[in-house]
Amino acid sequence: MFDKIQAMHKLMKDENFRAFVSHPKVQTLFRDPEFKDVAKSRDFAKIAMHPKFVQLAQDPDVSKLLLKINPRDFQV
Repeated sequence: MFDKIQAMHKLMKDENFRAFVSHPKVQTLFRDPEFKDVAKSRDFAKIAMHPKFVQLAQDPDVSKLLLKINPRDFQV
């Protein structure tokens, strides 16, 4: 659990991740009750495979932001 907390702190300090989570379409997804349940798990693989996240990731504006995030930067 401590590892997940450390990874989350690293993410929140990353300007590319902050730009992604600040995007209006991402904020809309975060307000979706179904997606919120998945996000609470903090299981990044489960979140990334959720159909609504997959659909959002195909949006050109959002995909540009996602491509700037290097997941290896957040491994602990």
